[in-house]
Amino acid sequence: MCRLLIVSDGLAERMTIRELIEESFMNIKILPDATTEEEAVKIANRLLPEMMLLDMDTSSLDGFSLEKKLSQQLPNLKTIIFTKKNDFETVHHALRCGFLDYLVKPIDLDELKFAIDRSVKSLNQVSLMDIVNNKPSNLAKEQVNMMLDYIHEHFDEEINLTSLSDRMHLNRHYVSRFFKEAVGMNFIDYLTNYRIEKAKQLLMKTDDSITEIAGTVGYLDATYFSKLFKKKVGFSPYQYRKKLQGECLPTSI
Repeated sequence: MCRLLIVSDGLAERMTIRELIEESFMNIKILPDATTEEEAVKIANRLLPEMMLLDMDTSSLDGFSLEKKLSQQLPNLKTIIFTKKNDFETVHHALRCGFLDYLVKPIDLDELKFAIDRSVKSLNQVSLMDIVNNKPSNLAKEQVNMMLDYIHEHFDEEINLTSLSDRMHLNRHYVSRFFKEAVGMNFIDYLTNYRIEKAKQLLMKTDDSITEIAGTVGYLDATYFSKLFKKKVGFSPYQYRKKLQGECLPTSI
């Protein structure tokens, strides 16, 4: 579950963005909105957002200053900015600050949706964009969020559909059917994809051995983990790490 903070003093804009996210994404939790820099800092300190949609035209804040403040506490924060400005200096400054995306107003909702999708994936989480065809009820959303939270918190353990059903106090067959209908894939596929994304992150950011990474993401058998990783990614964990490091690989590996 990705926590997202919207920073804007435009009520209509915030409502439009909220509606887009609620209709298009199942695994994003929208935090209370911020309309000032002070509010944004307080909310970020308390609720630790992983993504931020930042209106650079908000009158009561300096977007670049806010990003600098928050990045000191939340170095992995992914920020998408939107503004009326489209000049080279602003774009260049935004790129130097490391913003994930830069959208020009009026916001193209399709562009925003795909920018959010990229943000979710950059956090090494499984994106669930446009999975739900019909707008789910609040109860259904709450149940899905609880299920995803459980997976994200216990992915490194020996969890299964039965343990998820027990946590939800629901029938196993109901959970199986409901999860697939809501998320667009069955429980084991989602768990596997999430574990693989976490493994990618570890391969990129650590020097841990393949065996250590396998154990960290919930696989006791490193050989099985390597085969599963290659099936999903197209490279073995070793190949993937070398690819990230920019090293050429023999075709026979």
